[in-house]
Amino acid sequence: MVRAVVTGAAGFLGGALTHALRRQGVDVVALDVRRAPGTVLADISRPGEWERALEGADLVVHAAAVGTGGVAELTPVRAGRPGGPARVSGAEIRRVTLGGTANLLDAATRAGVDRFLHLSCVDVLSRPVSGDDTQRLSGGPPAGAGGPLVDETAPVGLTGDVRADALAAAEQAVSAAAAHGLGVTILRVGDAYGPRAGRWTLWPVLLMRARRFVLVGGGRGVVSPVHVDDVVDAATAVAAADRSAVAGEVLHVTGGEPVLAAEFFGYYSRMLDVPVPRSVSARVFEAVDAWERVRTLAQGHRAGGGSASTPMPTAAQAVVSAGARVGGARVGAEEEKAVPASQVAGALVRGLGARLAAGVDPRARVDIGALGVRELTRAAGFSGARIQDRVGWAPTVPLADGMARTEAWLRERGLLGVREPSRRG
Repeated sequence: MVRAVVTGAAGFLGGALTHALRRQGVDVVALDVRRAPGTVLADISRPGEWERALEGADLVVHAAAVGTGGVAELTPVRAGRPGGPARVSGAEIRRVTLGGTANLLDAATRAGVDRFLHLSCVDVLSRPVSGDDTQRLSGGPPAGAGGPLVDETAPVGLTGDVRADALAAAEQAVSAAAAHGLGVTILRVGDAYGPRAGRWTLWPVLLMRARRFVLVGGGRGVVSPVHVDDVVDAATAVAAADRSAVAGEVLHVTGGEPVLAAEFFGYYSRMLDVPVPRSVSARVFEAVDAWERVRTLAQGHRAGGGSASTPMPTAAQAVVSAGARVGGARVGAEEEKAVPASQVAGALVRGLGARLAAGVDPRARVDIGALGVRELTRAAGFSGARIQDRVGWAPTVPLADGMARTEAWLRERGLLGVREPSRRG
């Protein structure tokens, strides 16, 4: 019997893959830092007893991640009230994403594991396509989006986003292990949606219900949706493929239908029977977002007895999003400098002006949840030609079908309104 170890097994993709492998008769050891049925508690970012689970394993599927806006990071979403995805520090993201990957690779090497599937994300490549990228693009215009498709040869570089950069560094560690003989394959997953998906399903739905979700830049960015069932099929196909065909490879896993963000999120607004979300330009949204975060910081500071001459607590810097500009200076979650209260006041004024200029009610709250402006303003989709060439896999869940499955799941759990009566029997 094939024996596999899956990390992040209580999460979205890790859980789906665990269930799929068990249905196929694979003996799965499921690891996660959260308690879940059939899951062993384990923190792979630190050495521990979990390493023994890899002894005798034929396959390791590495899906553990933090800071992704998954189900575990969901917080209450209400109209006009503060709230947002649980913000994980950059240090924690690097500790789990990079440190955990390095520990797992070392343990797998020592245990003599034959196959290692590493789940990454297309966000490591999410940036606008320029004229210099023409040699790295393949395929024709994506349906409904316009423009070329980016393939796996596009370079991975620093983006300024902590999560994306940690994922890119983890990919480099995996590639280094491949060079030393470990049979690793990187699956770079597109915008995964469907049952239990946080970033691309639950967050938009909950925010739309609260009338807080916005379309960045009119929803003209390119989304590369892939249903969770297709991700599972792709991963199991790669795991079953001949080792020589996939070892050392980076493979994109997408649904094959890049679409504009407005079309993708339009499915959710129709499910909920709510108006199409309002549009806010990317620059204005970043200003509004910074204003919201700095206002929260200022309120907390005042509650703690701070004065105009007292610097803001350094620990509170995590609430200021990376990439936001405050007082003309770039302020990120990782900066150690305190923000003076006078600078906060200036940011509040500029943020309020940006809201008014965009026609956004200053009393209302707008949000995109765990998503980022970079993901919602991409200029291109991603090619899935390589995985089809290597293992013969192609997506089988069209967007309309995937959204129908997603709607059924959301409705069954009462997330679209009143739960429908049972039709059993």
